Amino acid sequence: MVKVGAIIQVRLGSERLPGKVLLPLPFSGSTSLLEHVVMNSRDAKSLHQTIVATTTRSADDAIENFCSTKVIPFLRGSADDVLDRFQQAAHTYELDVIMRLTGDNPFVLPETIDQAVEKLLQTASDYIITTGLPLGTNVEVFTRQALEKAAAQATAASDREHVTPFIRREASFKNQTLPIESDISQLRLTVDYPTDYALAALLFERLWKPGQPITHEAISGLLREQPWLQEINAANTQRQIFVSEEEELAAARKQLQAGGLTRALLKLG
Repeated sequence: MVKVGAIIQVRLGSERLPGKVLLPLPFSGSTSLLEHVVMNSRDAKSLHQTIVATTTRSADDAIENFCSTKVIPFLRGSADDVLDRFQQAAHTYELDVIMRLTGDNPFVLPETIDQAVEKLLQTASDYIITTGLPLGTNVEVFTRQALEKAAAQATAASDREHVTPFIRREASFKNQTLPIESDISQLRLTVDYPTDYALAALLFERLWKPGQPITHEAISGLLREQPWLQEINAANTQRQIFVSEEEELAAARKQLQAGGLTRALLKLG
């Protein structure tokens, strides 16, 4: 049997919103952001286990305490070498396939996880990433072999910190995308800024029922009734992780062109 598990990377040291993963959703609730991520993962039919992977920094003792209290399997590893942390977790819990999740994305749906895992297994791929969903709700899944190869060969700090760029970039891996349509694809559903948390808390307040993940259809219906909600965090920007220098330059050219900065564009060549 192929053992499939989710590894949720998490820490408390957020610069923009410290301690965010232990904040309650909704505002008046007793369920933390991280616990919602864990519950949604556990609802996925394709996963055999969900593990929280945090750091050895003393600030993250609270994550260990949370996991111990809630009886959630966990592992503590390097704060900067997240790739090694994932490899350790996969080895410790004997996972063959790894679903990568993060502790600040409480809107990832179990069915998205199941679709990605199914495609990876059916196509014998090394890596699958979903596309087309709101920011914070796409997922990545990859094999233990791909993870171990990346951990052994990746040397760039950005590859070690962000886990999957090496796998996504190397031609030796069989990688595929899984497009999924969503009529709220423009929405930002990650929690990075205080206004992201405000939107998430309001959505949970209006839509969440214990034991039932919030669907895109429910969010879409609420936005039709109260369109002002999507403006709460619309001004926030997301730091993009580039797979290669060429990809970063292409993104820079696109931004300069959109802004009409033709002289700066010429400097890039």
